[in-house]
Amino acid sequence: MKPFEVIDFLVSKKTFRVVYDPKRKALKTDVQLSQKELAAYYPKDSYASHKSKSTDFLSQVYLWVKNQNNKTKLRWIGRRVAKGKLLDYGAGNGSFAAAAQKRGWSVDVYEPATTTAETLAENKLNTITTLPATSTYDVITLWHVFEHLPKPEHALLTFFNALKPGGTLVLAVPNTDAWDAKHYGPFWAAFDVPRHLWHYNKESILHLTKQAGFLPIQIMNMFWDVYYIALLSEKHSNSFAPWIKAIFKGTYSNLVGWNKKNSSALTFFLQKPK
Repeated sequence: MKPFEVIDFLVSKKTFRVVYDPKRKALKTDVQLSQKELAAYYPKDSYASHKSKSTDFLSQVYLWVKNQNNKTKLRWIGRRVAKGKLLDYGAGNGSFAAAAQKRGWSVDVYEPATTTAETLAENKLNTITTLPATSTYDVITLWHVFEHLPKPEHALLTFFNALKPGGTLVLAVPNTDAWDAKHYGPFWAAFDVPRHLWHYNKESILHLTKQAGFLPIQIMNMFWDVYYIALLSEKHSNSFAPWIKAIFKGTYSNLVGWNKKNSSALTFFLQKPK
């Protein structure tokens, strides 16, 4: 695959190159910025996953979708794992972790961004700064976080060690093989450069997690994500009537990718061997 350019529509309007990494079978943002440099690209008031209150109609839509997804996520996990100890890695404002805690899970959160510390504390969530090196958690979740991590192999090894034998790793990532990703090309909002360092599909996730020792359990489509991604993508491309187009194109993308587990965003359930 040839390199291509993607614009940071959220903050800088700068262009970043995306290239294929054959070792990881994934696309990557090149050159990746340091964590210190990236801090400026996560604005407190406009980065969606760090928001806890809506400031405009679009953020209202995002928070509504997030709440719907939280219900679905907990239902998915509950089908596979009895309530136990859960780590939400990259917890953002803690909405999922708080929902899990209310459902009876013993929850820890890890969130490097200081902008959400107050919200996490308000939700009475236990924040950790380092992951345990030995078997501790029944479930570790990363909801659209894995694509932000600079060293995916190292991260997966850390999660593997922190899980109990038979424990479950849950990875939700945008899917570059989805219809809407190919349709929008460099305007696809889920590229989200330079914050997203990696851009995965089914092949790359299964490849990396197998190397780390995980066994695949199931892949699930994330129904609502495509509509939000499509709406942002329409806005990025200065489309006329973006809301209407996003609804139609989002629905088409879901229909095309549903049976093949190839929608705009995918959740992978992976198990550490017992």
